[in-house]
Amino acid sequence: MRRLRRGYVAGRLDTETFGRRIDVALRAEHSGELSGLTADLPRLRVEPRRWFRRRPASLLETAAGGRLLLGRAPGCALVFADDTVSRRHAELRLVEGRWMLRDLGSSNGTWVNGRRVMEAEVAPGDELQLGGCALRL
Repeated sequence: MRRLRRGYVAGRLDTETFGRRIDVALRAEHSGELSGLTADLPRLRVEPRRWFRRRPASLLETAAGGRLLLGRAPGCALVFADDTVSRRHAELRLVEGRWMLRDLGSSNGTWVNGRRVMEAEVAPGDELQLGGCALRL
């Protein structure tokens, strides 16, 4: 499903084809039925260090007022070089000693540990996904 979503977001699948393939995936009874659904989509082979245009030595050092902006825009604390990430995709904020992740109206969603969120508390070890990019805190 993740590869289908990436293919759809990248424009490699139209809406109708994406919908049909998702239906087939949801009805599949074994993994053999899934193999052909993504055969025409390129595999994502991006090393995590290439996702970023700029990676500060320490993100916490850049957290002015306990706020980190994540996205493709040059002014973000963590800048991604992936078109599935919005310019201003999400924000990490320090609130009463807890880090909160908030989606800023992104096109392709923000996920924490596999669940789509609009806002969620995050902790070290959590897996974040912004569009098609995943990272672990």
